[in-house]
Amino acid sequence: MPRTLGEIALDAGLVSKADAARAGRIAEERRDPLIVVLVRELGVDEVALVAAVRRHTRTPIADPASVRPDGEALRVLPADLCRRLRVLPLAVSADGIGGQVLRLAMADPTDTSAIAEVEDLCGHELQLSILPLSAIEELTENGYRDVTSAIPRIRRRFGEGLMPTTALHARGGLDETTEVPATAPFHAIVDEADVGLRHRALVQVLIAKGLITEDEYEDAVRELLRRRDEDL
Repeated sequence: MPRTLGEIALDAGLVSKADAARAGRIAEERRDPLIVVLVRELGVDEVALVAAVRRHTRTPIADPASVRPDGEALRVLPADLCRRLRVLPLAVSADGIGGQVLRLAMADPTDTSAIAEVEDLCGHELQLSILPLSAIEELTENGYRDVTSAIPRIRRRFGEGLMPTTALHARGGLDETTEVPATAPFHAIVDEADVGLRHRALVQVLIAKGLITEDEYEDAVRELLRRRDEDL
């Protein structure tokens, strides 16, 4: 039967039996991974703990200095899950039989519940390696920050992407045979229009789509005028 992280730490002389039991209680109460409690609360040497886990599980140790998580792999798992479980997706590859393999670094590869949660979420076969707790945490933050910053932010001008709505559209009278008068490109019209005209165009679009009525719009205008007069 595979040994737990607490048993491995105890066998390696890194904790006492009492400390191992206390660490288990704290981890359960806080819902933290046991390795976090051992390293952060009990001050267990994380490098020595990694070496002990390696001896018992034969899981390969990844070199923190050379680890470069792939952006595709990072998108397989959400950042909050990786922070909570102390895991880090490294790469995704084909398994040769139509599936995919996710290379996953873990601070604690004996954490079977974390492994099950990752497998259930991503549906990939897992190939595990070990990283010290501090390396997992640092690389996770850096990796997801780089992925987020690489996503371009698209800024649209006011009205860009809206389809012009006319009474003909509202009646459903536009088909492939209907001749539509040629107009200037929408973005050119927006560039030339003042704020008041843009506002009125937006109101017309909302009315045509059935989101507001003309009466609701006029009532809102009257209410704003009333409030303005009261403030004067």
